[in-house]
Amino acid sequence: MGPSGSSRVLVPAVALALLATVAVDIARRALWRSPPALRPAVVAATDSGRGVPADAGTGTTGGTAPGSSAGRLDAATRQSALRHIALLEDGTYLPAMLEEGDSILHRWDDPDAVLHVWVQPGVVPGFVGPFADAVTAAEARWNAVGLPLDLAPGSDSASADITVVWSAQLDSNRTGRAVLTWRQRGPIVHVAITLATHFPGGRPVSAPQMEALALHELGHAIGLDHSPDRRDVMFPEPSAAEPTLRDRQTALLLYSVPAGDLK
Repeated sequence: MGPSGSSRVLVPAVALALLATVAVDIARRALWRSPPALRPAVVAATDSGRGVPADAGTGTTGGTAPGSSAGRLDAATRQSALRHIALLEDGTYLPAMLEEGDSILHRWDDPDAVLHVWVQPGVVPGFVGPFADAVTAAEARWNAVGLPLDLAPGSDSASADITVVWSAQLDSNRTGRAVLTWRQRGPIVHVAITLATHFPGGRPVSAPQMEALALHELGHAIGLDHSPDRRDVMFPEPSAAEPTLRDRQTALLLYSVPAGDLK
């Protein structure tokens, strides 16, 4: 075959190779494109599990613990959720939450929900009026994060989604406790918070300290576990006066994936 014939064969071959390269690049870009935020999975209540307390106070660790009834999400949902978390986890402590909670996420499941928070009237030693105001302020700070839920005052403890009661003192170095109840696949259905008016050693809790404590326990109530960063509201020894950027980004990321078992 002469030179002109070789040229006619070579040109189509090169063109085909270029088209294949472009096709591979398009497929690669589609594979790694960020998936859309997942809407919460609506799951019927078939069972309930009660988590052990999520504690706040000097020397405490541990957050909301997984219940044995938390159901596993289907494979496609798990993979999509984990990919979404991996893309957006920078600047959050959601990976630490997954590790601490055995890869199970608990959060409220009703989009645009209004969660009613009932606060017990002060009836224990050490209670002062500003403590109730501290809970209200903490609610407002979490509402400002932009989650698909709102914390609002509740007038009845029986129908409230979150109850807050007072104790003069708690055991095991605690100053606060949140007990979460959830449905089978992870959505929270009720939270009971206890706030102490005194530290374990007997020292009174101040109003600013109570606000940090209420902010921390309400963080547990919306589904957050502990942060390893001392500056965050969800650090086990709470002192932050408002949610940090990491707290806010973690909460928003939590509410962009379904509740449940991601293992």
